[in-house]
Amino acid sequence: MRILLIGEICLDFTTPPILQSFLSAFSYRSTFNERLIAAVTPRKHVVEILENNKQIDFSSDHDVVHIVFGTSASFNAYRVADGFRENGKTVVLSGNHPSALPNEAKQHADAVVVGDALKVWPHVVRDLEEGRLQPIYNSMAFKEEQSLSLADNIVSFMKMERRIRFVNAVEATRGCPDKCVFCQYSNIPGGSIFYTRPVEDVLNEVKMTNEKLLYFKDLSMTINPVYTKTLFRGMKGLNKRFICHGNVNVLARDEELVKLAHEAGCIEWTIGFETFSQSALNNVNKKANRVEEYILAVEKLHDYSMAVVGTFVFGFDEDTPDVFEKTLENIEKLGLDGAIFAVLTPYPGTPLFKKLDEEGRILTRDWSKYNRKDVVFEPKNMTKEELENGLSFVTDEFNSPSKVAYRVLKGFKLGFYPAFAVLAGNLGSLRVGHRKN
Repeated sequence: MRILLIGEICLDFTTPPILQSFLSAFSYRSTFNERLIAAVTPRKHVVEILENNKQIDFSSDHDVVHIVFGTSASFNAYRVADGFRENGKTVVLSGNHPSALPNEAKQHADAVVVGDALKVWPHVVRDLEEGRLQPIYNSMAFKEEQSLSLADNIVSFMKMERRIRFVNAVEATRGCPDKCVFCQYSNIPGGSIFYTRPVEDVLNEVKMTNEKLLYFKDLSMTINPVYTKTLFRGMKGLNKRFICHGNVNVLARDEELVKLAHEAGCIEWTIGFETFSQSALNNVNKKANRVEEYILAVEKLHDYSMAVVGTFVFGFDEDTPDVFEKTLENIEKLGLDGAIFAVLTPYPGTPLFKKLDEEGRILTRDWSKYNRKDVVFEPKNMTKEELENGLSFVTDEFNSPSKVAYRVLKGFKLGFYPAFAVLAGNLGSLRVGHRKN
């Protein structure tokens, strides 16, 4: 069979293709999920990864089209899926949104994968071969252990891609057991199951990757510190630089992991601080965060010459209109090198969506607005307009030219590569802050 894989980067019809290529080269946007799916596809089939939305040809000679997407991209994903089906192609949909709403997705597909597509996709391909494709595949129904030894296949498909990259992506682990109530990743079927790839397999992929700068797409590299320490020890001497995600509790307390991260080449950690309200953290099941440990985590990482970017969410029930000013004040005290701001988004399939829906507070089911910038629910202690305006205010204040310049100059105290990461991160967050996805 000839199989075409399409991801979210090709479902973005608002960004010109030239700019898409530039952003892919200098940021972490890539055909990463598609490469993983290609890697578990039986090699007897011909697999192509779509790299640019201008290349979409509904009358192409592909037999099967597999589209991977999240909620905000669902409208475009369905439109593309419908176009291929009208031309006689078999369409399979997977990703966070189809996993949360498989019956909706099934209206636009021949089959829907619910949960971990890597675990299910080989079974889908086998059923396609045998002419017995099922309408729904749930990863929780497949009990065998997921093999994540993928380095050779991933790199082979990476080399086939025609795009230029200065930063590439790697994934050592999958899933997150924490199940924060607003997190779509851990609340889809199987999303809370934590997998690790064999360390040697990850190291082989890192060694075969041409790019010097890497981005670990793992939801958190601190879920299993023992595994991560082993990986970081193996990365010493590989002369790579990388960025990864981690949680406050481990980064504040485990100095050995922090030291090993620096020695392995880590230049920046992204931490989901989310809010400075401990009661809000408790109510959304963000167990890894203790507000009093924020400053300790940041200081430890700075001591080892690594930059820190924080993510923050506005719109929790505990938030009042003064939360925006207070957040900026607290960020200044932490001395963060960058920050990403978003409004609370009740993605379908999450406990947060269910709660707000039961309370009659969901304002729209236009999934394109579930982009972390539009407010799609009725806040408790402020108006929708106050939340939207507050997000714009925080973004503009934090990303004023003078403050960006100060953070970039300060970043050079950490070293050249951390400073580069700080520059890229600040410019990226500035752009995202003023753009509706």
